[in-house]
Amino acid sequence: MNIPKEFLDNQVFDARPLGFNRQLIPGMINGGKHGDTNIGYKVYPDGKVWVSLYGPTAKEVTAGYPGNMVNLELQDDGMWTGTIQYDEPGQKQLIFEVDGVRIVNPLAPISYGWGYAINYIEIPDTDQDYLLIKDVPHGTVSQEYFFSTVTGEWESCYVYTPPKYRDDLDTKYPVFYLQDGGGENETVWVHLGKINFIMDNLLAEGKAVPFIVVMNNAMMQVNTDGNPHLDTSKYNDMLLTDCIPFIESHYRAIPDKKARAIGGLSMGSLLSGEMIMAHYDVFGSAGLFTGYTYPVIPGYEGRSQAEQIKVLDDAETWNREVNPFFGAIGDHEVSLPLFEKEREYCKEKGINYIQKIYPGYHEYRVWRAAFHDYAQIVFRNL
Repeated sequence: MNIPKEFLDNQVFDARPLGFNRQLIPGMINGGKHGDTNIGYKVYPDGKVWVSLYGPTAKEVTAGYPGNMVNLELQDDGMWTGTIQYDEPGQKQLIFEVDGVRIVNPLAPISYGWGYAINYIEIPDTDQDYLLIKDVPHGTVSQEYFFSTVTGEWESCYVYTPPKYRDDLDTKYPVFYLQDGGGENETVWVHLGKINFIMDNLLAEGKAVPFIVVMNNAMMQVNTDGNPHLDTSKYNDMLLTDCIPFIESHYRAIPDKKARAIGGLSMGSLLSGEMIMAHYDVFGSAGLFTGYTYPVIPGYEGRSQAEQIKVLDDAETWNREVNPFFGAIGDHEVSLPLFEKEREYCKEKGINYIQKIYPGYHEYRVWRAAFHDYAQIVFRNL
């Protein structure tokens, strides 16, 4: 890799859930010996990452990612430091272990994934300049709260509105309902996916129709006996019954199926695939980032796939009602063979299916690219 300075210095890669500005080591550490000019991590042009962890009483500290954990060295001031090599760009896992116990390092970026707080690092992808913070009009990201009759609890969603939304009060907008993956929540598409900056740049270049993006927590918790239980099978019910009515009564959203799209990554893609096939009377398009996979997996348990995919037997109706129908995946994704099966399945049925394969694994490098491309074609038929 040879990452140029304009990427390394762009603030989009420092922005994270716990703060917008780059992360500095507070002066309070170690009796004030570490001033605010000391950083907790640094990405170099060749993809190497320097990291630090404060632990003067630790005996051994390692950091890295599966298959490449390195030993950090204890410095005189109680800091453990070292350098990790990443060979691929994107938002990457960053693991810290202290005396054999995995921890969350407060000096490294923190997000949410796999159901808990995690450290991560951003290796800028020079092919994705469309997610950089640029001198263009910026939209607004709001956090909303609404009570769900399906879950029996209050729910939260993030809502992106385009830059002109707050100025042109007479215009109504289409809405893309965008779901997270398994073990994630409603924050990830903004803080890890950077979709607000992607949208800002696309709109500034005139490459996309202005639309609202609504991001819920697809890791649905349902309260049935006084205790919350994970039940993602109820997510689509919550979206239809509670979220969409809330959005369309609180935002200037166009209340029409052609002005609604559904999509997501990984588990959110599976839920969205199920939703569009069951309710193409509600949504006019789908963007499935890591495919819709399970409808063509033999012996899939847990969903009525035979009933679900019957709608694809009527290609004429499907192609008229669902447009565009978009799928994407990484070229190193383990489910790539299933994605290829989907292509053949849709081809046999006569389904218009736009399929794109991007460099990467099961990661935001792929999902950012997928959102970027899908955002340029959705709602063009309004």
